[in-house]
Amino acid sequence: MKTNKSNVKATAENPEKVADQKDLQLLQENEAVISKAQSSFLEIGKALKAIRDQKLFAGTEYAEFEAYCLKKWAYSLSYANRLIAAHDCYELMKKELSSSGEVLPNNEYQLRALTGLPDTKWVKTWKQVLANAAGKPVTGEMVEAVVKPMLAKSEAVKPKTDAKQTEATPEAVNPGTSKKLVEIGEIVKKALENTSKLSFDELTKILK
Repeated sequence: MKTNKSNVKATAENPEKVADQKDLQLLQENEAVISKAQSSFLEIGKALKAIRDQKLFAGTEYAEFEAYCLKKWAYSLSYANRLIAAHDCYELMKKELSSSGEVLPNNEYQLRALTGLPDTKWVKTWKQVLANAAGKPVTGEMVEAVVKPMLAKSEAVKPKTDAKQTEATPEAVNPGTSKKLVEIGEIVKKALENTSKLSFDELTKILK
């Protein structure tokens, strides 16, 4: 494919990434989706995912996806990533549950709560939410009611690090260090009290 030299631009982050006509066309198509007021959050998430994963932004003035989102759309990186995660979550649900005819998440609130969990738990958790709803319309609060205890449990089982165990002691760093520190302390004390004068050889012997 011939590249329009006027559109070629490499960035510091992606020195080999240049903007050819195909990339520019894809970028424009995805930006058109984002700019439409009627676009759903899933469509926006899908468009942002394409721009991020294919680094389509690299052919513009923006060297990083974060800068692109912030300056082009006034989206923080965390918000853009939430939209992308919501899209990914919905696509997985659709793939796993459509054949069974089960209800799929239909708003950002529901999906945002689910994406707080590892993707391996999305489907199982959603099924639990549907079971709890017992045929009633699912709300974001219902999803959070299932997700929050799972997150709390996950935090509780994480091994706690004992600060005393991880703190490096002189003995752990170098055997004998503690003894030398005590000896040096005595040297300093005696010198300050002016009760002892040590030769250079004596001091060198202790510090070895």
